[in-house]
Amino acid sequence: MLIGQAPGWREIETGLPFAHDAGRRLVGWLALAGIGLDDFRARWYVTSVAKCYPGRRAGASVDSPPSRAEVTRWSPFLAAEVRLVAPALVVLAGGLAHRRAFGPDARLDELVGRELAWDEAPGATVLALPHPSGASTWLNDPARVALWRRGIELLAARWQAREARP
Repeated sequence: MLIGQAPGWREIETGLPFAHDAGRRLVGWLALAGIGLDDFRARWYVTSVAKCYPGRRAGASVDSPPSRAEVTRWSPFLAAEVRLVAPALVVLAGGLAHRRAFGPDARLDELVGRELAWDEAPGATVLALPHPSGASTWLNDPARVALWRRGIELLAARWQAREARP
């Protein structure tokens, strides 16, 4: 299961999650972990914290993040999705997904590159990655790139372990 922030207008238009620039970057990251596009599209349950496109603020060149009210409104739906899917592996993509899982003080620097546990996904391996948006500057810091690489390595190891099961 992969949990992102919210659908963008291109995702709404195409019906595919991560359908544009962030999607291309995410697919590249997944490929580094040994997860091909076909596997991702066919075998991963992809959802988001918010379920509707939050739009853009006037004059902004990037999508607005969902508001607190939107996160609160959609939270029961995400909790139900996680409960119904009962994933063995969860990837949280971006700060909003991290904060939804681990609280308002959750920080990428403390989450990325580590195996995590999340009460809403008992028994699942939970991994955090930065948002793959080109608007994110998190990976501009070389120390953070090392955390991201560790996160990709963990994803590869957990994916391979799942694939090795009978």
